[in-house]
Amino acid sequence: MDRRQQPEAAYRMYLIGPFAITDRAGKALTPRSQKSQAVLAMLALSLRGSRSRVWLRDKLWSDRPEDQASASLRQALLDIRKCLGHARDLLVTDKNTVSLRMDLVGLDTDDILANAHAGGQDDLAAEHFLEGVDVRDPEFEEWLMLERQVWQRRYEEGQLQHKFEPKLELARDDRERTPLVPATTTRPETDRTAGEGSSLGTGSSSPIVGAKSSQWVVALLPPRIAAGSDGGQILASEMMSLVAKTIADGADIRVTDFSFGGGGWAGLPHGDQFDGGVSLATPIGIQLELTLSGQTALIVLRVLRLADNSLVWKDSCIAEMRRLERGETHQVHGLINHMIDQVHAFFLFRPERGDLERETSLVEAVNLIFRLSRDDLNRAEIILHTLASDRPSASVYAWLAFIRTFRVGQRFNAYDSTIVEEAQFYARKALELDMNNSVALALIGHVHSFLFCEYDYAAGLFERAIRLNPVQPLGWDLYSMLHCYAGQPENAAAMANWVQNLGYYSAHKYYFDTTKCISSALAGDHAAAISAGQEALRMRPDFNSLLRYLAASYAHRNEMDLARDCVQRLEKVEPNFSIEALQDNRYPLLNTAGGRMLIAGLSKAGVKLR
Repeated sequence: MDRRQQPEAAYRMYLIGPFAITDRAGKALTPRSQKSQAVLAMLALSLRGSRSRVWLRDKLWSDRPEDQASASLRQALLDIRKCLGHARDLLVTDKNTVSLRMDLVGLDTDDILANAHAGGQDDLAAEHFLEGVDVRDPEFEEWLMLERQVWQRRYEEGQLQHKFEPKLELARDDRERTPLVPATTTRPETDRTAGEGSSLGTGSSSPIVGAKSSQWVVALLPPRIAAGSDGGQILASEMMSLVAKTIADGADIRVTDFSFGGGGWAGLPHGDQFDGGVSLATPIGIQLELTLSGQTALIVLRVLRLADNSLVWKDSCIAEMRRLERGETHQVHGLINHMIDQVHAFFLFRPERGDLERETSLVEAVNLIFRLSRDDLNRAEIILHTLASDRPSASVYAWLAFIRTFRVGQRFNAYDSTIVEEAQFYARKALELDMNNSVALALIGHVHSFLFCEYDYAAGLFERAIRLNPVQPLGWDLYSMLHCYAGQPENAAAMANWVQNLGYYSAHKYYFDTTKCISSALAGDHAAAISAGQEALRMRPDFNSLLRYLAASYAHRNEMDLARDCVQRLEKVEPNFSIEALQDNRYPLLNTAGGRMLIAGLSKAGVKLR
């Protein structure tokens, strides 16, 4: 609803400066309680003026037991009605939700955006949004920080509201030639990202913004080729392109290509300065060695520290020449992923990191995301917002959208309009910045499949991601999960087998094992589900998604002691878990045959109905 279409609203709410609500005559109806004011503001800023009681409790009384938080919310609602007086019908409640009659309320923010001349920029800065509302709850503070950022962005971009174009439902044959979402016609300079342009050389990297910005750099070094024909040069070029694409898409790492006449990498002064004196964080080099012999090829990858040319890591594999010549490079994908993991580890854990700020690291944020705890997700989001303001990229916005799927899947947040709005905004921003970033495409595909159940649209994103870079295990893994949601667990399990091979050395291997566990359980292969699930639990013993599927699979195999043990562990991690809670959170696969099998297994294992 466009609230600007309600110029004669009976009541006014003021969000810029001190919070206030008045009637048409200007009479103040503002509650004195800070939390009562917060309730009204949170309702007004929601998509339809409505929030669940659970959501409000979690945002304002997150440190209290459920019964106390419920009582506090009831008291706040009584306080609001008392202060509204003759306008008490503005507030509509039932046992599950609290709503505000937004058809009767006008917001000062809407007027400001509709009339750009009203007020000066200094008076409309983000810190003046809900000025003085001090609730002192970390969940509310996080919400307020995000809303202030949204307000500042809306004002600066001159947008009346976030506009999300209709999602295109493309026929499969049209996906190759039709943009997945319409791009904006103009974009501020600060929105430029490493994803712009198709080149992976020095021209493709994002600008370094601000004096304190430190960006990681990897140099592609000239390959060593032992072959009797030009075929070796072609193969080496194709493999280095795959390496460069995988590095550039997956993290905030700049790729500098010296592999085939790209420049004199040996001239770098100990790897400390490059590109006009800009400080780089001790760059490393990647070198390919290719030996062709008859029908086979020996492929060696090395990671070298350029300061002293010392060896950081080395590994190899043997591939069939005829397959490589046909462009079938899947035999080397596992090797490339192993190398990428070593590059990330080098930057994160090397002793000479010095003053490089961890807060500027996308790899660090991703590691936090996959730790799965509420605190780690919050820390990851802070890092990502820092990166978005410093070096915005498709990957950063895509991970911000992806976090919303974890928050819902782990039941840290309810599935509601806020989650949907945030995920839509970040997903659209990622695709606007770069339509050729394979990691971003995969992450946004998962958002559309898990949160929105738009399987055809998501499939187009996954297929594009995999065509652009078949090396990335995340794209295959999340595509496997889409097949689970769509009721095709056998296809999902086959894809999950391949993902386990690609991500064997990954720091996030447990996540890929989890997908194998889920897909196998939904396909009825409970032995395979248990095997993969137990492997994943070694890395994440408290991962609630794993415990759910393991409990169900053990129950289906009549191993009831093990099933009940999983349920007990699950109840410690997720005390309010029940069949009804899983259904209420709109878990996308529950209506499939595999989903019904999951619910039957959980019930048999002793999970409570509600």
